[in-house]
Amino acid sequence: MANIMDYLDWRADIPFSVDPYNEVDNLVFSTMAYIDFDGVVPGLEKDRLLSVCEVNARYWRKHTHAEVKSREAFVSDAPFILEKMSGSRRYKHLKMLHYINSVSEDVTLQASAITILPGDGSVYVAYRGTDDTLIGWKEDFQFAYKDMTVGQKVAVDYLDRTLNCLPENLKLYVGGHSKGGNFAVFAAAFCRKAVRERIDKVYSNDGPGFVQEVINTKEYQDIREKMIKYTPEFSFIGGLMADDAEPVIVKSDGSGAYQHDPFSWQVMRNHMVLADSYSTQSVVLNDALGRWVSNESPEKRKVFINILFDLFKEAGVTKASELGKNKIKTSIAMMNALRKLPADDRATFLSILKDLAKSGGSALKDAILDVEKKTNTW
Repeated sequence: MANIMDYLDWRADIPFSVDPYNEVDNLVFSTMAYIDFDGVVPGLEKDRLLSVCEVNARYWRKHTHAEVKSREAFVSDAPFILEKMSGSRRYKHLKMLHYINSVSEDVTLQASAITILPGDGSVYVAYRGTDDTLIGWKEDFQFAYKDMTVGQKVAVDYLDRTLNCLPENLKLYVGGHSKGGNFAVFAAAFCRKAVRERIDKVYSNDGPGFVQEVINTKEYQDIREKMIKYTPEFSFIGGLMADDAEPVIVKSDGSGAYQHDPFSWQVMRNHMVLADSYSTQSVVLNDALGRWVSNESPEKRKVFINILFDLFKEAGVTKASELGKNKIKTSIAMMNALRKLPADDRATFLSILKDLAKSGGSALKDAILDVEKKTNTW
């Protein structure tokens, strides 16, 4: 089945004047946010617009195809989007500006964004999703107990500052994939009122939701009608927390959690291929997580998540991709790290794990009980 790369082959010769901006363009632009534009596109300190041809040339002077293909990071093929766009009739007028990429372990921050002007009288502000760093993943889980993360604050500031230098007559779209979708919705809700009123649509492509305190705000409710959320049939990241949006379910050729990859989403001509419903596994998993979030206080969620990521750090895990490379070695390192915890912290962590087991299915319960059994032998 076809994906966004096939779409770029099919539609590259059809200008926006013939086939206007559509939902697949949204997915293409939000995926572009994963490209490392360091040293290629200037940051907020410069308002210089670069054409897609210039960006493509500058990027490939810094990187090689072999290097990009060897990467194991999530959405590592994103740079090849530039090549397909460069020189195409549809995107030949596309321009970019204001690339930011902020990562800080000290304040749990991983936020990146790029502003795209397709050339059809619109502007798309794209936020990057979670990268391969555990810092990025930890911020994802902070959505379970925080009403504003550092990254969300950066996202709001970025939208406000970027729109200051762009003409007011441009139709404004804000979007992102994964955590980028969360940032897009949050920024659209809490940016300056003058900016918020210019927004036409806000896209969350399988992005996690928010604590209820955020959803209840007037600012959030004011943009509800502008929100569009796409999720694959198996949606885990997009099912975290609530966002009050009716999801559009997309078919994917991936399996399980790999359906989160935007390159696995299926497209036909100028639209995504839709599915009738979520998979059974996705429904069971998200129901379990939803019950757990409802039953635990924000403070307990915070304690659990901080201990979990401290365990990763103690076990020497710095990237999400490392978790699946050597599962046995990682599991042993995690168990050893758990044993080193102070007795009170270990007891708290295991207690919350048991609460999670009560909300989950039998497989989840068995896995968690096995962890508790092993710790009791120490």
